[in-house]
Amino acid sequence: MATLSHICDSLVIVEDYKGVLNVARYALRIVPATDAYNLSLFNFYIGTYYQGIDGDTSILYLEKSLANGYKSRKPKRIVNALERLLYMYSATDGYARQRDKTAAIVLHVVDTTKNNAFKQTLYNSLTKYYEVLGRREQQMNVMLAGLKIYQKELPLKKFDGADSANLGVCYINIGALYLELKQPKKALEYLRPSKKFLYQYKAAIIHYYKNTADAYLQLFRPDIARVYHDSLTNLTKQEFGPPIDKNNNWDIRMQSDLSFADYYLVNKKTDSALFYVNTAKSLIGTSVTDTLSITRFNYKMGQTLVAGKDYDVALSYLKSAEKIGWDQGPEQYGNVLRELAKCYSNTGQWQKATLYYEKYLPIRDSLYTVDVQKSMDDAEAKFQNKEKQQQIEKQQKDLNFAQKQRLWLTVGFLLVAVIAIMLIIFYRNKKKTADILNKNNKKLSELNNELEEANQTKAKLFGIIGHDLRTPVKQMYQFLKLQKMNVHNEQEKAERSTKMEAATESLLEMMEDLLLWSKTQMNRLNPNIKQVFLLPALLPVEQLLQLTIEEKNIKLKNNITADITVMADDNFLQTIYRNLLQNAIKASPSDATITVDIVVQDDHTILSIQNSGLSFTQSDFEQQLETGRTNQTLNGLGLQLIQDLADKMKSSVVFTPTEDGTIAQIIFAAKN
Repeated sequence: MATLSHICDSLVIVEDYKGVLNVARYALRIVPATDAYNLSLFNFYIGTYYQGIDGDTSILYLEKSLANGYKSRKPKRIVNALERLLYMYSATDGYARQRDKTAAIVLHVVDTTKNNAFKQTLYNSLTKYYEVLGRREQQMNVMLAGLKIYQKELPLKKFDGADSANLGVCYINIGALYLELKQPKKALEYLRPSKKFLYQYKAAIIHYYKNTADAYLQLFRPDIARVYHDSLTNLTKQEFGPPIDKNNNWDIRMQSDLSFADYYLVNKKTDSALFYVNTAKSLIGTSVTDTLSITRFNYKMGQTLVAGKDYDVALSYLKSAEKIGWDQGPEQYGNVLRELAKCYSNTGQWQKATLYYEKYLPIRDSLYTVDVQKSMDDAEAKFQNKEKQQQIEKQQKDLNFAQKQRLWLTVGFLLVAVIAIMLIIFYRNKKKTADILNKNNKKLSELNNELEEANQTKAKLFGIIGHDLRTPVKQMYQFLKLQKMNVHNEQEKAERSTKMEAATESLLEMMEDLLLWSKTQMNRLNPNIKQVFLLPALLPVEQLLQLTIEEKNIKLKNNITADITVMADDNFLQTIYRNLLQNAIKASPSDATITVDIVVQDDHTILSIQNSGLSFTQSDFEQQLETGRTNQTLNGLGLQLIQDLADKMKSSVVFTPTEDGTIAQIIFAAKN
């Protein structure tokens, strides 16, 4: 059996996994039923083979490996099976209960074992587990703990083999997580040293090139990113050959193409974005055939065509991306629905546009809820770790006290000591019971107050919604009723269509602002204030309002450079900027100019939006806010939303009249 085991190990090194499967199957036919160690070993080989092919089959063999590992009482067999099982449970749908149960076992082993090799093995599966749960902080902590073990125990003489490659992959994975968290500088800190450890591990080097290119794109350096993109292309061609039929190894290069397309879309360079999606298109159906990769391409192609206003062609790609629905994840699926709504809106198919927008809104709201839950889970995990440490410290203190107590006690004072201890215990229990009752009564009172406040807020919101949505909905009904009439005057029909389109757009904007404002009133919308690059945050808003700007022939002059950063929540910032820019467009006459600029004053960064037209003062702003609060209506909803979101973001909004217009300023919080 030892010979067959060595053969499997040798085949794994040369990546002949089909050979591993054949040898392991043969071994299982001749292994005695009492040889639990080898039954665990060869079931593990087969389970590992199927992990990228058939998740259920892989789990079946890995469960057999774990069961026999326990019978053999060999820690290595148990740890290896636990690591692979937790990874597969996390990566396969339908195993949430087994996943969480196995994770608890793995965490216990990590906490109790002194074997760093076992810890390192289990950290890999815990990384996948926390990734699936969305607990990014715990995922990062596990990855950094694994890296620390590699750095401490990997001897220099092994920096040319498998151990070295594992260290390099560890660096790459940490860099990839920082990219996901939009921290490209931190990502590069871990990506740069990774390559020297990868040795001949070509698959990992391909990921290194791709992730490094993505990092430089996030840093707005496409010139450097293209160098790594070219290296990725050359290595893929060298390792897997040219992109031909049945060669499914170019998917990483395609993902890099889509990253470039996304970068140029954000920066409003549609032609450059189209170049990269067309480059990716050449790989679809030949080198890239898996459904999710093709779906990602279809979405990005559709999004690029929408940006280029080629809505009819974009629809076919977006409808293809919509087919697999939730399999691509709620955020991506929501993006597809949003782009479809935009396509149908721009082709005049209002009923379909409304239908897709209604599908999109619940998904967007659910993502907000998921973000809140993730924050709560991370906070709970921190609390549990702190509580566990406190328990350990308390146990240590209790142990020391007991040791001292044994020295003090003598046989002669045993009875007195027992009575004293009983009295102490009785007193503490009585005091503890009283404290618990007082605490519970206080908590119950607080909960009742919160419930009363929530009911009052809910009643207020329903009253406002019922009052203020009645008029625009009634207006829409009247437009639709008039539209059904037989009007022979084409000019009158066109005027009514234009009015109905404007009313629909106004109603949709009002509904979206209403949802956000309602959340601010219910205290459910919490900001994530961080350092944000200002220009990439503003460009999508300007792109969204481009049609409105073009209709009034307004020139939008944005003087902000790509390196400007502010302390803000990017979603809040976009909502505030959208409302201010919409107001500026509405107030400006045709052929006017709107100027967006930035100044730094007393450690504060100030974003200004200047437009011509009727002046709007700070007094007007405060008066509209007071009118909305006093009359319990949503008049001036956009202004109320601006004020609420700015307050949550620790910023302020100021309006200053000029001779021919208004300057609206967002004053951001000072940087630490």
